[in-house]
Amino acid sequence: MPSLRMHRVTTVLWAALLCVFLTSCATGPYSAIKPAQSPNDDRGYRLLTLDNQMQVLLISDPDTPKAAAALDVRVGSGDNPEGRGGLAHFLEHMLFLGTDKYPDAAEYEEFITEHGGNRNAYTSFEHTNYFFDINAPYLPEALDRFAQFFIAPRFDAEYVDREKNAVEAEFQMGLKSDSRRALDVLQEVMNPEHPYSQFAVGSLESLADRPGSSIRDELLAFYDKYYSANQMQLVVLGAQSLDELESLVVPMFSPVPNKAYAPEQIEAPAFPAGSLPMQVQIKPQATQRQLQVLFPIADYRDDYHTKPLSYLGNLVGHEGDGSVLSQLKAEGLAESLAAGSGLGWRGGSLFSVSITLTEKGVDEYQRVLQLLFAYMDMLRQEGPRQWLYDEQARLAELAFRFKENANPMGYVSSLASGMHYYEPDDVLQGPYIMDDYQAQMLADLIQEIVPDNAVVVLEDAAVSTDRVSEHYRVPYSVGQLEPAQLAAWKGEVDDEVLHLPAPNPFIAEDVSLVKIARDNPEVPAKVLETARKSIWFAQDEEFRLPRGATYINFRSPLVGQTPEQSASATLYTALLKDQVNEFTYPAMLAGLNFSFYKHAQGMSLRVSGYNDKQSVLLDELLQVMASPEFDPARFENIRLDMIRSLENSVAKRPSSQVMADLRESLLYGEWGEQALIDALQSMRSQDLVAYAGDFWRSASAEALVYGNYESAAVAELSQKLDTVLLGEQSAELPQLRVLQLAAGESVLYPVTVPHDDAVLAWYLQGAGDSWQDRAATALTAQVMKSGFFQQLRTEQQLGYIVSAFAWPQLDVPGLVMLVQSPVANTAELALAMDEFMRQLESSVDAEQFQRHQQALVNEILRPHKNMWERAEFYWQSIAKKQFAFDGRETLAGEVEALSREQWLDYYRRVFLDNRRSLQVAAPGQAGALPAGEQRRVDSAQALKADHDVYLID
Repeated sequence: MPSLRMHRVTTVLWAALLCVFLTSCATGPYSAIKPAQSPNDDRGYRLLTLDNQMQVLLISDPDTPKAAAALDVRVGSGDNPEGRGGLAHFLEHMLFLGTDKYPDAAEYEEFITEHGGNRNAYTSFEHTNYFFDINAPYLPEALDRFAQFFIAPRFDAEYVDREKNAVEAEFQMGLKSDSRRALDVLQEVMNPEHPYSQFAVGSLESLADRPGSSIRDELLAFYDKYYSANQMQLVVLGAQSLDELESLVVPMFSPVPNKAYAPEQIEAPAFPAGSLPMQVQIKPQATQRQLQVLFPIADYRDDYHTKPLSYLGNLVGHEGDGSVLSQLKAEGLAESLAAGSGLGWRGGSLFSVSITLTEKGVDEYQRVLQLLFAYMDMLRQEGPRQWLYDEQARLAELAFRFKENANPMGYVSSLASGMHYYEPDDVLQGPYIMDDYQAQMLADLIQEIVPDNAVVVLEDAAVSTDRVSEHYRVPYSVGQLEPAQLAAWKGEVDDEVLHLPAPNPFIAEDVSLVKIARDNPEVPAKVLETARKSIWFAQDEEFRLPRGATYINFRSPLVGQTPEQSASATLYTALLKDQVNEFTYPAMLAGLNFSFYKHAQGMSLRVSGYNDKQSVLLDELLQVMASPEFDPARFENIRLDMIRSLENSVAKRPSSQVMADLRESLLYGEWGEQALIDALQSMRSQDLVAYAGDFWRSASAEALVYGNYESAAVAELSQKLDTVLLGEQSAELPQLRVLQLAAGESVLYPVTVPHDDAVLAWYLQGAGDSWQDRAATALTAQVMKSGFFQQLRTEQQLGYIVSAFAWPQLDVPGLVMLVQSPVANTAELALAMDEFMRQLESSVDAEQFQRHQQALVNEILRPHKNMWERAEFYWQSIAKKQFAFDGRETLAGEVEALSREQWLDYYRRVFLDNRRSLQVAAPGQAGALPAGEQRRVDSAQALKADHDVYLID
């Protein structure tokens, strides 16, 4: 690896080259445009079209700690050659594994990680999107490596053979995913002449060499045809000026060849002629009751000034009074509904309505469809309404006007994808524009949402099936609908139950900023404290938006001590959210958000967004919390839905299930699915009412008010809290507890996961919970991250999910090595992990150590991007009793203070010689478990019984 000095020299060289190119490249033959931007966005933007017809958006943010870049190629799984399912996805994998200029397959990953960055990519039907971020000073070197993906990738034959295994592992991982299984069925019932009908992920079989056709040759041919500069959109965000970014990017990306590729329109219909209306029935893996209704429609992406799908999706997906969902809930048929644009392609798209059914809803799904189509009839009768359109447009305009900074990597990735569809001036505001009301276009769209144009997909364990899908082996049936069924859907419904939504009362009108008080504290100050409540307050002086965050933590000893308490608290919060849903849904549309959830010591209520109508929302929420009314039918449906969700944990990704078991093993107050199911199955509504009363009589409240508020907001909130805090004195809280592993202690916890893959999560706890322990453990994870992935994933091909990461629990430091493997058993995974750790210290020289150290410090001290990140930091600091709000600086200081020798000593003592080890292993079909002297336990509760603990204040 290059030394630190070499990196510094390279950075200086790049700066010198920038000066040379400033005069020669700043005024080239390509065009430059300044796109329209949000008034709240002070970054600089410039849109270029290079000589090779690549579009490039440059973003200058002098204060950004992270630079980022993304390149989106308008090619995806829909372009796979016939019979070569997954080729586009496989190509995405291969571009990371070496170029002519940087031939080492590990070099890109190592460079990005050692300089505080991340990298990834995805392949969709029409797009392949590559992106990374990195500490801002290292953008030039990272960008040079990135550019070579699209100029001279190696497609080394050795890695072609190896990386096919990673694609196969990703395919195997999804075999029990109901979303992927449903997609497999949908693709199978589609028109086989439509590109979307092709297998997308890929497998060893679809990517195998064939007589007269090697997969490497086909990769090269695919790349040479589709990876053309005129179909690429590049976005680069950095701390440099726009002129400097332009001088950096132009010479790097101008060599990308323009092959003049032009995607063809897809003329084939999505479903065979005469096949609609169609009914599909799918047997899911999980206990899932889902009804999806799909409608083939035109491609409206060019009509983004009108956004007809947004208009229709907002109405069909509305959850307020008069909506489809409101009536479905009233009749006990459904729990949730979502509507909007689904799949899209060049020439068409699907409008999708997805409904989560109750047991009754499955039995009466024809009634569900009747209500849906009755609502559509109502919309056709009413016709498009400009006031509804203007209301949506106003909300979109407010969102763009007060748009806040997002994560740089996610931001550039989404921009690069969207640039294919927006005019140059609109690349930033395109998603927010609704300035062209076209009643006829809206009416034409609504005319397409009819029974005769429907694909009805019912997922339930009890459905009848007569065939199995090719790739994911999903039992399903398909057939055309009978006239009698269509007639039933067109039956009349009471005119009064379905109607247009009322005007939204929560749209912000006053968006002025309050005056900052002279005595406003730099960080929140505790401005009110009584026996049962305390309130922290600060006005926001940095982001200056007409928004604010009010967070309230209701603590009680009646949460988390037993499974019954945990289940009661979770069910209680779910019922309250359901009770206020019709009232709060318009608020959510208007940019006012709330959440109410159970946590380790109680329940939390969060309200955030525009502060203009925030008090109205908070008043209603607290009033309902003080006097809840549990409808017996809704109680039963939500209770059963929670049980079903817990039972469905077996359908989650195996690695996620193992991590949940690990978390339960370490945290007291966490309970497994079966314990919670048992508690819910015996729970009655009167039990919950009694629990709620006891909770509020024992509860205390701690709140944070931060943002665009006057100080009077504190007294107003204090009065509101009195309506729910019923008792005279709060009860004493038990301390939180985390399992404390002893030096040399080694525990093996085998778990059952219904999947063929083996999974091992190996947790290693730090030596203590001091700041020094936290720093040394976090630095160890940083050092391990890149090499662990490279060795166990890229070189050894042990699985698709391969990662090593810091995993502190309530600030007790620890790290996790996680692998899900279709090819190795957990014993082999443990040996591979151990071998990696024992070789690590010799592979990290002094300069690499310094780079990792600086990368971690930069990440810890990364400035907050927006008001919500700042509010979250303040809120977590208050919860941890870090009232000086200096936890980040303290941790960063401890990381900086570690010498390489001190870190190596800690690493050897704690993570090699005298481990505090817990392995959670799901053996899969291989059956083998890690060998050694571990103490074996059969449950998380058995492990935690009578064990030493860390006590957390």
